[in-house]
Amino acid sequence: MLKTLTTLFKQDKERYTVPRRVQDTIPIRRIWNDGIFLAGNRYCRTWRFSDINYQVASEEDKKVMFLDYSEVLNSLEAGLIAKITVNNRSLNQASFEQDVLMPLRNDRRDGYRMEYNGVISAAAAGGNGIVQEKYITISVCKKSIEEARSYFGRVGADLKAHYTALGSKCVELDATEKLRVLHDFYRQGEEADFHFDAQDMMRKGHDFRDYICPDFIEKHSDYLILGGKFCRVLYLKDYANYIKDSFISELTDLNRNMMLSLDIVPIPMDEAVREIENRLLGVETNITQWQRRQNANNNFSAVIPYDMELQRRESKEFLDDLTARDQRMMLGILTMVLTADTKEQLDMDTDQILSLARQKMCQMAVLKYQQMDGLNTVLPIGTRKINTFRTLTTESQAVFMPFKVQEIQDKGGIYFGENAISHNLILCNRERLLNQSTFILGVPGSGKSFAAKELIAFLILNTEDDILICDPECEMVPLVEALAGDIAAIIHMKAGGRDRLNAMYMVEGYGENNPIVEKSQFIMSLVEQIDKSGIGPQHKSIIDRCVAAVYQEAAETGIVPTLCTLREKLLAQPEEKAKEIALSLELYTTGSLDIFGHTSTVSLDKRITVFDIRDLGAQLKPAGLLVITDTILNRVTLNWKKGKRTHVFIDEFHVVFENEHSGIFFNSAWRQFRKRNAYPTAITQNVEYLLDSVQASTMLSNSEFIIMLNQAASDRKKLAKLLNISSEQMSYVTNADAGCGLIKYGSALVPFENHFPHGTKLYQLMTTKPGEGVFGSSAS
Repeated sequence: MLKTLTTLFKQDKERYTVPRRVQDTIPIRRIWNDGIFLAGNRYCRTWRFSDINYQVASEEDKKVMFLDYSEVLNSLEAGLIAKITVNNRSLNQASFEQDVLMPLRNDRRDGYRMEYNGVISAAAAGGNGIVQEKYITISVCKKSIEEARSYFGRVGADLKAHYTALGSKCVELDATEKLRVLHDFYRQGEEADFHFDAQDMMRKGHDFRDYICPDFIEKHSDYLILGGKFCRVLYLKDYANYIKDSFISELTDLNRNMMLSLDIVPIPMDEAVREIENRLLGVETNITQWQRRQNANNNFSAVIPYDMELQRRESKEFLDDLTARDQRMMLGILTMVLTADTKEQLDMDTDQILSLARQKMCQMAVLKYQQMDGLNTVLPIGTRKINTFRTLTTESQAVFMPFKVQEIQDKGGIYFGENAISHNLILCNRERLLNQSTFILGVPGSGKSFAAKELIAFLILNTEDDILICDPECEMVPLVEALAGDIAAIIHMKAGGRDRLNAMYMVEGYGENNPIVEKSQFIMSLVEQIDKSGIGPQHKSIIDRCVAAVYQEAAETGIVPTLCTLREKLLAQPEEKAKEIALSLELYTTGSLDIFGHTSTVSLDKRITVFDIRDLGAQLKPAGLLVITDTILNRVTLNWKKGKRTHVFIDEFHVVFENEHSGIFFNSAWRQFRKRNAYPTAITQNVEYLLDSVQASTMLSNSEFIIMLNQAASDRKKLAKLLNISSEQMSYVTNADAGCGLIKYGSALVPFENHFPHGTKLYQLMTTKPGEGVFGSSAS
């Protein structure tokens, strides 16, 4: 027997005592607040690690991930036992209602809130309703808790580094979080009742196991009853010669509460090589003795039996793996526990798992008269009571890949549809991202406006944040009027209209550095939009000089300047080019398109403001978009000083990057939005035009939240290159249905589906399909 295995059995040997109460069946002796448990003779600690997009990755990326995961396994030191656990647990209804659903507020919008809650609840019920979490538990024998704590500190840092290289986040669980995992398993259906306070526990003299154990445990030969729930432990008895890397994900796809654990015992390299050399020597000895017997019988041409030749070849391959291919010897045990409400359901689930294993040429078996030992082996508490070891190399162990697909389920997140693979809810909380910049991209008809409206509807119904919308096609107006008529202002911008905005208005704190310089940059952008021939260095100098002079006079008089004021100042300059700029501004100051040249006539203090620019016309729309963005920037600055968050939505975003100075201004405004507690959202269908601009491409690549709906072929190639997305992942935005695509959320890339029920009032307000909804019927 291996020396490591002999030592392991000695360390795990403990005196058996008959359990007198339910708590005694839980083999945890002591706990510490930082999450270290003493189970049996071993100290253990558990880390939770996040999933990665293994299933939707390309073959090349899968190989890289596989090798990185092999590195995680190779990093495990000899002397420890690692347990990788996949935990399927049901979504807790009470937590779901508290964290996801909108609370009612006793106002006229409660009907819409109830409808929205119904949509999300139906989506949650239609999915598998299972939350999958993954843990790695390290257990080791040490003399004291201080030694164990020091050891886990070093091992934990190493684990985090390796999981980060894999693209996964690894965080340790403290005592309360780990006890919650056990409580939720032992007491299914009572997840909301868990409460643990170590100080209160010690003051009252309670046992920590009182807080997690089931009401009773009933033992049978091949199943257990835990507080009314039936459970059964199975183990992997026979391994196939070839196992696919999807084996673990297929075993845990069952829509049931279950746990699957893989115990890994690393063997020191010198001991492993010596063991394999001894095995190979034994095989060669057997072959030599067999040949001698054949020669003694004058059978000199006999062929070595197949089983002996196979043993020789496998032993040589194993030795080559250890000495030449950076493999390690490991001992592995795979166990899993199924739970069900009834014995009949448990039997059906067991048959399904056994059948699935047989399809993979493996054999799962039910533990007989060892169910309690099996249960304590599966749970992430660092104990192992089952000894059905299988000798594996690192690659053979890595085939049991625990990764499947990333999930986005942030606490307090906004619903953005379902994961196209796991069908779990996608809940995004942009507060957790490095920046809150958002892009919604897609061809016409892919669902861009619908996605933006769905987000706006949530913000209106469930937050007190301010919302500013630049609406080029009057698509948002019906939704805002229906949901927020009393707290919204609809500003209709059109030539000759009564609603006017002062393009020269500037609040205190405007811009990133010198406000006059920033405003001068904005005026250059505006002139460039008006005069398509562009502006040269002389024009820039004159504009800069005049803008500074106008604001200096305004500071002395206290009168807010307008474009008319600036035009008068330009006319007073001696240069002819100043007259040219003034002439360009004439149409927008004293001409028919003067809605941005005079004092503002609209109130901008409503919580929700929509700038409707549908009637501006093609000539005035680009300039109008600039002025509105500048107005929004002023409002964001005011809200920032008040400590209030602002959400900014800008449609047809590509338009402003058709000119150099417009792009520079927008890039600056975008940075200021992020710094001033504003969440900017850009919507565009012309992704190719957007990516042609270096500044726009930089903004897109630096944005943490991107919703990609169906994309044109040329756009797909550019997006894939810019965001480093594989062709397999880009297939989700190729000929995708409306509302379906790919979400980039931080480092996560998740395919999603969002099929909003058609028979709802919210759908009627949000849809832009011809003939459907408020917008469709009014347009017709």
